[in-house]
Amino acid sequence: MRNGTASRTAQYMAFFRALETQAPPDRRLFDDPYAFALLSGALRQFARMANFPILGRMVRAVLEVGWPYTRSSGVVRTRAIDDLVCEAIRCGARQLVLLGAGFDSRGLRLEEAKSVAVFEVDHPATQTEKEKRLQAFIGQVRTNIRYVPVDFEKDDLEKKLIKAGFDPRVAAVVVWEGVISYLTEAAVRATFGLLTDLLAPSSCLIFTYMHKGVLDGSKAFPGVRRWRSWVSFCGEPFVFGFNPDTLGDTLRSFGFALRSDKSTEEIAQQYCPALGRNEPGSQAYRVAIAARAEA
Repeated sequence: MRNGTASRTAQYMAFFRALETQAPPDRRLFDDPYAFALLSGALRQFARMANFPILGRMVRAVLEVGWPYTRSSGVVRTRAIDDLVCEAIRCGARQLVLLGAGFDSRGLRLEEAKSVAVFEVDHPATQTEKEKRLQAFIGQVRTNIRYVPVDFEKDDLEKKLIKAGFDPRVAAVVVWEGVISYLTEAAVRATFGLLTDLLAPSSCLIFTYMHKGVLDGSKAFPGVRRWRSWVSFCGEPFVFGFNPDTLGDTLRSFGFALRSDKSTEEIAQQYCPALGRNEPGSQAYRVAIAARAEA
């Protein structure tokens, strides 16, 4: 994210969700009625164009050529995380933390989220822009949603969350989506350490990450070169990745037990055939869920 401006990748993810919401109801992976309202400028115009069949096909074709696998990976990961969040709340989580929330709208659109305390944590620049656009669309945001502005380079995240009302004694589900890839290894490890101390046993952490092979060149994946070029152009290059083969051991060292780890290609195969769709997802981008072990 560039200083003083909302994250570009957050805006692109909202754009992908807006396009998904315009698909025929029986073919959608999810509905996001807030995504369009979070867009501005050219992305808003492109999303509006996508309402028209011919123009919509052109918009999607440009995305697939310029940024192959990016939109597809983004929408299937959204559906997978939605389901994991809802399952965690049904299983007893009473707090939802969106860590690096961007333009995520789960606190508003998921029925299960209405019954729990929702903490949206992000940089003040992205958060201010998001609040402004949502207030213009819906007015007052529900009282169970608390915005927690955090400059991760300066602020104490734990103190900020607790001051906002987060209770470390109560089970929570934390979503860390679309963030890890842009952080240094030191920052990732520091955040895992913080979550180890902060989360009550039986809490869970849902996170996305890029396969380490993309970063160190040890493994080739379809479409990743263009994807990396796109995020670098946006000023938010990929920096860090995990090795799926050793992820369980890494998480165990922080007091988490890995429950599931799937590429968005695998997730697409799980959800899309029943909808009559052939989304490729990505072999390189993954969604994992881990449970906080007993102390």
